Amino acid sequence: MEELTAVLRYFPLDPVTNPPNPILRDDLDRIAGETGTTITLAAVVGKSRTVEGEVIREDTMNSAIEDVSQDVITLTAKDEKALTLAVRALFKLYRAPRTVFGAWGSSPRGREIVYRLCDEYDGWY
Repeated sequence: MEELTAVLRYFPLDPVTNPPNPILRDDLDRIAGETGTTITLAAVVGKSRTVEGEVIREDTMNSAIEDVSQDVITLTAKDEKALTLAVRALFKLYRAPRTVFGAWGSSPRGREIVYRLCDEYDGWY
């Protein structure tokens, strides 16, 4: 059986697309342990990100997705049930990504699972 991959991209500088709760490694480890999945987290600092005192700005126009600040959660699983349980748990905690490319990088079947659950939980897709 092929390994399933789901990628969830959250953009912390955008008030609409950032998660409502801080993404914590302990939460990801707990969900991975409960669901039998592997979950990694990568924090990307955008190329045009600037900090002025307490104000953080980033010009994202005409930028590649890899060059924009984001928190990228990657889930891998051997079966659909485990992946579905993990995605559900993450959506309950952080909500679904809010952009059309929020699952970019997922395997085809992993993307289908994310899209189905996004629709079930948030109705955005």
